[in-house]
Amino acid sequence: MNTEEKFTVPAATLTERPEDYELKAMLPGIGKEDAELHMEGKTLTLKTHAKHQNPAGFKAVATEFEHVNYAMSVDLPEMADPATLSAKLENGVLTVIVKKRPETQAKKIDIL
Repeated sequence: MNTEEKFTVPAATLTERPEDYELKAMLPGIGKEDAELHMEGKTLTLKTHAKHQNPAGFKAVATEFEHVNYAMSVDLPEMADPATLSAKLENGVLTVIVKKRPETQAKKIDIL
């Protein structure tokens, strides 16, 4: 049996908004307890460990659903403030929000 873990890069999008950045990653079949998110410097790293267990007393006779482990790293822009990072995993979609540092946000200047 091969014990080496294989990882797939999830479908993901990093979007810039006026006050923050939003990363959305598709993680079908992954629960919060199976996902790890780490920030080191400006690099955000995601790694998951899918676990499949048959209900007690049952064994799989045939299966077409493969449990996939995901891994990816994203370098956030310099304007991102890692201290403001928040993450939510809901319905197989991971949403990560990172605010921009206040001094880098666009500001309207009143003309006198």
